[in-house]
Amino acid sequence: MGNRCRLRTAICHGNSRRCGYPGLRAHNPPTFPITQRSRRTYICGVKQPPHCQMTTHKQDAGAQATQMNMLMDIKRGRLSHLSITRCVFNQLLIKSGRALKKMSNTAVGVIPSHVNPDLQEERDRASFNVTELTNIIDGGAEKTLLRKRLEKLIFSDPDFQKFPDIQTFGTNSEFYSATVLKSTKLFKLRRELKWTDEEFDIALRLGGQGHALGLQHGMFIPGLERLATEEQKAKWLTLAKQYKIIGTYAQTEMGHGTYLKGLETTATYDPKTQEFILNTPKISSIKWWPGSLGKSTNHAIVLATLVIKGKKYGMHPFFVQIRSMTDHTPMTGIKVGEIGARMGRMTSDNGYLILNNIRIPRENMLMKNAQVSPDGSFTAKAPNQANYATMVMVRVGLSYYSYQLLSRGVTIGVRYSAVRRQSKLDPKEREPKILEYQTQQYKLFPGLALAYAIFFSSRSLRMKYMEAYQEIKNGNLQKLPELHCESAGMKAFCTDNMLRELEIIRQSCGGHGYLNASGIAMLVTIAAPMVTVEGETTVMYLQVARYLVKRFANASTGQQLDGCTAYLSMDHAAYMCPLMSEDDCRNMSRLCDIYSYRVYMTVSRVAKQLQTDIMNGMPQHFAFNKNLVNLVRAAKAHCYYSVVKDFSKAIQSMQASPQTIKALKTLCCFFAIHGITEESGDFLETESIGLEQLQWIKRLQGTLLAEIRSDAVALVDAFDHHDISLSSAIGSYDGNAYERLFDSAQKDPMNKEEVHPSYFQYLRPFIQEMNKAKL
Repeated sequence: MGNRCRLRTAICHGNSRRCGYPGLRAHNPPTFPITQRSRRTYICGVKQPPHCQMTTHKQDAGAQATQMNMLMDIKRGRLSHLSITRCVFNQLLIKSGRALKKMSNTAVGVIPSHVNPDLQEERDRASFNVTELTNIIDGGAEKTLLRKRLEKLIFSDPDFQKFPDIQTFGTNSEFYSATVLKSTKLFKLRRELKWTDEEFDIALRLGGQGHALGLQHGMFIPGLERLATEEQKAKWLTLAKQYKIIGTYAQTEMGHGTYLKGLETTATYDPKTQEFILNTPKISSIKWWPGSLGKSTNHAIVLATLVIKGKKYGMHPFFVQIRSMTDHTPMTGIKVGEIGARMGRMTSDNGYLILNNIRIPRENMLMKNAQVSPDGSFTAKAPNQANYATMVMVRVGLSYYSYQLLSRGVTIGVRYSAVRRQSKLDPKEREPKILEYQTQQYKLFPGLALAYAIFFSSRSLRMKYMEAYQEIKNGNLQKLPELHCESAGMKAFCTDNMLRELEIIRQSCGGHGYLNASGIAMLVTIAAPMVTVEGETTVMYLQVARYLVKRFANASTGQQLDGCTAYLSMDHAAYMCPLMSEDDCRNMSRLCDIYSYRVYMTVSRVAKQLQTDIMNGMPQHFAFNKNLVNLVRAAKAHCYYSVVKDFSKAIQSMQASPQTIKALKTLCCFFAIHGITEESGDFLETESIGLEQLQWIKRLQGTLLAEIRSDAVALVDAFDHHDISLSSAIGSYDGNAYERLFDSAQKDPMNKEEVHPSYFQYLRPFIQEMNKAKL
């Protein structure tokens, strides 16, 4: 355009024509360098016309009103299709005076006090009572009131109110400091207010992402409760519960994680001094990844291989002080620190630990399940598997944590989709909400259904764990193998599918989903390590598969099985697909039968192939390796069946209104048939369904998407996540996504100064040099 206006033609159509918005005229770029003296007249290298300059010329009221309206249109997204240059936008901010300055710099001015009408419309159309479903999720109306009371207490604290901004814009060090502050405040409140375990669990969940001292209650205290003798508990557990010592659980090493028998850290007993000597003898044996270890804790439960007189006695837990109680420096012979930057935020200070001939008293071996006498005699009080009780507990907890993360993510995705309008379905109508598009529903509703499925299934698993744990405490380990199978399977299934759905939801939010301010991007990075923590997904599925093969062998001999593998004892010889018509596709009992037969066939086929390979002379470990992929398929089929069954049973036994039951039945049915369509090859191959039934199911899937769409916002509102816990500009309860996005941008440290120092340091000298250069 030569010396004509540099604005895009959508705004300004040349030197002699008006801009596309009333009140702005075209203008020419200067032909000389900008000086500090001329800075008020020349902004961004463009000379301003009289009505845009910061000089003594005064705008008329109409021009001021026009600019005010244009700025508001930009902020509300109504001019998102226009390309506004920085010079015009800066002038709009300048000329609108103090009111606009307040609007762009404070949340009070930018964010409306009312709920977005588009979101309110969704809430008004709900078919069920949202509060009733919230009470069911919380465990009763009294529990909901308790949670809300704790929310009011915790989120009235300015430090908790500031946490979302620190999470979005702070450095890793600032974020870590904020998580330490958050943890210590919650610990103090627990002591001062004498919270019960239930109240404290709720408070921890409300705290959102990031607890630097989370392992204190996550593994350190539970480890002492499950692994220490009564005398040891009296000595250390009280200190831990009073926060006089801060600890972690150090199991994973640089060279080994899930394979516990491969741990290389050693604890060698010295009968002369009655001490254990702990060593990480080579680089692969360095403790690596334990949470809270990097900078926070001063004690650790260290898992090491016990060695007495040269003989190894397996893995055992040892209580080790790693830092000074006076100045927090590492103890002599110990090197400890942070493992370094990783994907996403430092929600915990994961650390490394090197032990070099660290001597601890004999009494520091946690001896509930085994003990070493002063002379070095070893006595096992319980099978070595009893030491896995803490690990099983953590896996149970991770299943529920998957629900927490996914329910937050799908809340953000659904609410944003209810206020975002884009493209046109009907040329005569306004742009529809993107939630109207079936493709958007197909991105969001599987995650919504999965969140509810995980919730009900993880709740069932927790009840089984609590029942089995009471027996384990009394020395009865009969239920431990099945509990180990179920916890490993649920941990793998929940974290694996939760992460996949969160990423799909993030993508469904378009470009805004990539912003940290969206909240969903942060959830994805927090969820990513969950597939590895306390057991990598594939390894967990294979542990489930080994248990299934053993149980199938038992059933093959005529043994009647119970528990989670009861279906392996059923007579499936006369099986026929139970779907006789399209209406049957909504029958959860029949859908469960289909899942049951599919997993039975998958397990039986791989078990028989293993047996054939071994009978043909193949070593057992080679036979397993040859069939690993099919073993994982069998384990996944088992886990999916278990979750479908738990979801269905929970609804059958639920005390709720018909409207709430209907909404959940629709969601449960969608979860089941979506699983069939996603794994249709397996269901067809095993002849669990036929091609005709698959076509019925696919048609029903489209119908259910439309039914769920009417209640989608109500279903995520029922999770009742507080805005501070969500930490999302696009998923807040009021639905004012654009205003909150703009407000969030103003808080970015990059926007604290109009001109970044790098301009004076690098860019201006470069431009000046280029202007002097000869062509």
